[in-house]
Amino acid sequence: MKVLVIGGGKLGYYLTKMLLESNYEIRLIDNSREACAYAADNLDVPVIWGDGTSVETIRQGIGDGCDVIIAVTGKDQDNLIACEIAKKKYGVKKAFARSNNPKNAEVLKALGVDIAVSSTQIIAGLIEHEVGGAEVKFITNVNEGDAVVSEFSVPENWRLSGIYLRDLDLPENCVIISIMRGRDMLIPRGNTPVISGDEVMALTVGSAGRKLKKLFEG
Repeated sequence: MKVLVIGGGKLGYYLTKMLLESNYEIRLIDNSREACAYAADNLDVPVIWGDGTSVETIRQGIGDGCDVIIAVTGKDQDNLIACEIAKKKYGVKKAFARSNNPKNAEVLKALGVDIAVSSTQIIAGLIEHEVGGAEVKFITNVNEGDAVVSEFSVPENWRLSGIYLRDLDLPENCVIISIMRGRDMLIPRGNTPVISGDEVMALTVGSAGRKLKKLFEG
């Protein structure tokens, strides 16, 4: 797979290095002479010194073809422009962009970026899963990170132990996938009780995960 990376800072450099180890064919663009020199000296990839929002520079980076563009500069606007040029002018199929401001992630996607990743949101989500309250185990992201599959441990002496699933005040945008009770896996129904010690696997969107975690506390 041919990948064009826009941005040769720390993130772009280590991303390129990781993709190389997975045998991707990479080209790297950055507007800093120093960053380009460092990448050229330490990575076995073609490095282009130029403006990552320039049609001509992106044309050089795409060369004889490109499957994916990944724009990870420190400016969200530049990342968007690079992705738009690559997709609309050169027909690149997939565009990934770094969203330095978490509030811009949805805007980037609405304007044509396939996947917008905010490191701030990722870290905040991990903290939310790992710190305080009911024990939660992160399983996977779904739908480009909009939804999350997590496993919630129902604590001992839970105040609602024994309540039927249909009577549980579940948050919107939440689906209970399964319940592990000891070694037994239960496919949940409305008349399935939830008791202390259960491991509840759920699919949640947005703030539903935080609300479900709160429900299982105490």
